[in-house]
Amino acid sequence: MASKHPWRRVKLISLVAIPLLVLIALPISALVYADVVVDIWWYQSLDLGFYFWQRLLYSYVVFAVFTALFFLFFYSNFRIAARYMRAKRLGPAKLLLRLRLRRKRKRATPKNALVLTTQSERQRDRLSPLNWLILGLHKLAILVSLLLAIVLAYPLYSQWEETLLFLFAPEAGVVDPVYGQDISFYLFALPLFRDILLEVFFALAVLLVILGLIYYLQHQELKKRGLNIAAGARRHLSMIVALMFAVGITELLFQRYMLLYGDRHTPLFFGPGYTEMTIVLPLIWASMLMLLALGVSSIVYLNSKRGLSAVVVFAVLLTGTLGLRYWEALPETIQDYLVEPDELARQQPYIEHNIAATLDSFALDEVEMRPYRVAIEAEAAEDADPNDIDPAALRNVPVWDREMLIDVYRELQEIRSYYSFLSVNTDRYTIDGRYQQVFLAARELDFEQLPQDSQNWVNRWFRYTHGYGAVMSPAAQVGEEAMEWYLKDLPPRSDHGLTIEEPGIYYGMQDLHDVIAPNALGEISYPGATGVVQDDYRADTAIPIDGWFRRAVFALHYRDYRLFFTTAIEADSQILIRRNVPSTIRQITPFLELDDDPYLVVTPEHLYWILDAYTLSDRYPYAEPVNRNVGAHPDHGMASPIAKEFNYIRNSVKIVVDAYTGEMTYYLADPSDPIARAYQRMYPGLLKEMDQFPEALRAHIRYPQDLFTTQMQVYAKYHQTDPAVFYAQEDRWMFPRIVREDSVETLWPYYVTLNLIDRSRFEHLLLAPLNPKGRDNMRAFAVVSSDAENYGRIIVYSLPTGMLVLGLSQIDALIEQDSTIAEQFTLWGRGGAEIERGKLILILLDEVITYVQPVYLQAAQGVTIPQLKRVIVSQRGKVAMAPSLEEAVAALRERQRRDRARAGAAPGVQERAPQPDSGTEADAAASGEAATTAAEALSGGSRPNAPSGSGPRPG
Repeated sequence: MASKHPWRRVKLISLVAIPLLVLIALPISALVYADVVVDIWWYQSLDLGFYFWQRLLYSYVVFAVFTALFFLFFYSNFRIAARYMRAKRLGPAKLLLRLRLRRKRKRATPKNALVLTTQSERQRDRLSPLNWLILGLHKLAILVSLLLAIVLAYPLYSQWEETLLFLFAPEAGVVDPVYGQDISFYLFALPLFRDILLEVFFALAVLLVILGLIYYLQHQELKKRGLNIAAGARRHLSMIVALMFAVGITELLFQRYMLLYGDRHTPLFFGPGYTEMTIVLPLIWASMLMLLALGVSSIVYLNSKRGLSAVVVFAVLLTGTLGLRYWEALPETIQDYLVEPDELARQQPYIEHNIAATLDSFALDEVEMRPYRVAIEAEAAEDADPNDIDPAALRNVPVWDREMLIDVYRELQEIRSYYSFLSVNTDRYTIDGRYQQVFLAARELDFEQLPQDSQNWVNRWFRYTHGYGAVMSPAAQVGEEAMEWYLKDLPPRSDHGLTIEEPGIYYGMQDLHDVIAPNALGEISYPGATGVVQDDYRADTAIPIDGWFRRAVFALHYRDYRLFFTTAIEADSQILIRRNVPSTIRQITPFLELDDDPYLVVTPEHLYWILDAYTLSDRYPYAEPVNRNVGAHPDHGMASPIAKEFNYIRNSVKIVVDAYTGEMTYYLADPSDPIARAYQRMYPGLLKEMDQFPEALRAHIRYPQDLFTTQMQVYAKYHQTDPAVFYAQEDRWMFPRIVREDSVETLWPYYVTLNLIDRSRFEHLLLAPLNPKGRDNMRAFAVVSSDAENYGRIIVYSLPTGMLVLGLSQIDALIEQDSTIAEQFTLWGRGGAEIERGKLILILLDEVITYVQPVYLQAAQGVTIPQLKRVIVSQRGKVAMAPSLEEAVAALRERQRRDRARAGAAPGVQERAPQPDSGTEADAAASGEAATTAAEALSGGSRPNAPSGSGPRPG
């Protein structure tokens, strides 16, 4: 039996349910609120509070705009439909009033009264399905429109940044060769337009289904009464169908642009070719015309019930054109019978488009190609004194490998178990008035290396808070001597004038825990002579944690009540969070791709991290992407150390992070990049101009290794700018590979400091030797400068195609076959030492291609500290080994002199210095003229005429 007092039951349930809901909701809300508040405080501590609100509001604004547009679209159509459905001219208010009157009259009639009604009156008293639809459209139109709008706008909300890039993007100033569109259209507009077009098509399809059902029910209702559907309803449906056809035509229009990303002709070239431009493109135009004709005829038929045959004809024609376009046999037939018999002539313009676009998209369009002449050695060079060696040319040769040096740093300079060197960086500094290359590393905190019983809550939050100092050593070292240090020990000290006012490392590459500093317990800085030296954090760039409210927020954020009750927090205490620099940058600016090699810079004030960031895109038309099909077809694809597929890259941003304070500053390094400029407009104040770059750090800017590696992988194929040469692929290059004990080692670009570009001064360069594809001899070597005047200047020195110049793997084989070196290795091996040959690198010494390889020894058991024991030097197929680079060069020259004396002073072949581009490589190889002097060659001076009879002699 039903309760007589239902409201009492509802009240009782409410008294129990509401407090329960509050008890559940409050903790959840507090946790979410705490996380949001901590994010806000953190962005404010980095002076990025405005940027935080920008990103948050931008996303919601884009979502709100698209939701509003879709809502207006649905709601206006529902209102129009409701107006067309008023066939009886009876509005919803009147319908409801009639229903209420009928029910009231029914209740007022006695139950036992005899009511006589006719059949027509009973039908009139009932609300028909049509009337219910009218009522539903008025009552639910807002709710249904809003729900549909949210569902359709959400995919565009997830791409809110792409929408804003389109709004803020500038023109690139480069147009595609086929349609004449600015490249910005492809980078920003085309992807967004296609996404919006898809959402609009879905919206029209949903609306057509809903309105089609409504109008069908109306038609069925009116049909019973002998009436026809309103003409406005037919026009309404016709308009929706017309819009759907317009969307389809627009999609076909965009598909013309998508032809520029076709890969049917890879690995030969990327982009559309003859078949796509002469067969597929006309078929797309024909499909657009057929779709337009089908749309018009369909609308005519819907409104007049005439022209069905035209609809069928155009539908068949549309199906035929689409079928021809996607029929695989058609392009294959065209390729076999029309293109291949004269392929180069037919594909030449498209190959040219591909070459030009790829070189531009990877910033290779201004590469300088110079011939490197190989000629008969000059007598002056042959008679050089073995002891007359320029020390400036040798003090920058990196005889240590970074991978080996890190073990030395860890054994000799970590000093305590809780310190760690993660990696070794290479840079250049002016030491004792000399510009030279160095290796350096940061001594970071590694809390996990503490003894297990020391990894407690107090030590984790208050005591072990930071790393301390850095170490630095010269690139050139002498074997069998103690390691030379420019900066070492704790606290950091230097015999060469290097000082660091604040060497603490609170932010670094290590996954550091969040800490509170300063605090009442004191922070461990470094071990001193009389015990542990404590120091307090003195910056004010972290998040203040004074006050019970902030303590409570952080206690909720970390789910750690001890943060609320601890007495170690003082009035000036701050909490330092998110201290891993790369992950922090990825969280703040997820739209930037970071280089994998952040590097440390030592200044008299602080230690700094410099990180290179890239803007990438896979939408550059006609440009071949990297990392596509590399795994499946390693010989076909172009690889990049950046683990994404892209065909456009710029090193547009350089980021400086103070290792002590965590202050983070972004600088726009490439103003010509439209993507970076769009972000600069979108987030004003985020990207500063390079003229604001700190002066103390400017000398340490370097060209990124990952970028140069990617560029050289691309240039190895696309240096062949002549379509005929490119078609034949007879001069494709690759990075050298050395095979040792069933392992293949690829020699990637590396940093050296040479006077290769400008003879008068040394510059920090990236150098990349290049071999012919599938061969071991050297074909070219490329350099790019990191110094201000020549920063980003790429020069490729091409060797003559008709002359053999030994490559790295061939030199490596000569070293293994040298009897003197093999004998020495055997003696060391008998003593129980492990021999490790380092990386074989190429340098230019006395204008001659020279190979240098370090040799290390380390104990087979116990403490294994690699020791630089010898340095191997090779020129012109001759090899020498000595404890130092200077001695090895002197020994090599002496050996060459003795060999010439034994051979009766017969001339040999020597590689000479790079020359300015004065002709083709074939001319350089066949001209038979002697090489110019190094000063004339490297300074770009003119080449003097060779005296009579001074041409090359057969060697």
